[in-house]
Amino acid sequence: MSVKLVRPDIEQGRRKLQESEAGFTLLEIMVAVAIIAISFVSLLGSQSQSISIAAISRFEITASMLARQKLTEIQLADFEELSTAEGDFEDDFADFHWQTEVSELTEDETGITGAGEMLKVVDLTVSRGIDENMVYRVRSVIMVGIKPVKKK
Repeated sequence: MSVKLVRPDIEQGRRKLQESEAGFTLLEIMVAVAIIAISFVSLLGSQSQSISIAAISRFEITASMLARQKLTEIQLADFEELSTAEGDFEDDFADFHWQTEVSELTEDETGITGAGEMLKVVDLTVSRGIDENMVYRVRSVIMVGIKPVKKK
């Protein structure tokens, strides 16, 4: 039978050493919390940026659709009656505003002889509310309708 003699102060020191290695130190916890906080701030920043980009994309898609609709109306109108105008869209798009500026292209501007009073430039601006960043601009050239010549 063997008897193991251990001094109580050494045994107690081993237990303290094992207990202190079992947990995390305050420094380790603070480093972990700092890493999580930095990650969280980065995540929130990217989320905020993606929401902003989505709002801009939504505006540009809606404004381009409304601009196409308005340009179609302008192209279907009588060429001689085209003039500068402005107004608001209706129904679901009541917060959108449109404005047109119509000017004639001359022979000097186009370099095409005989093009006087045949071409008009339409600058269409679609905006939303009073926000200066929410503006969509389109320029289109419209030509007078050509009527076929009747043969005799």
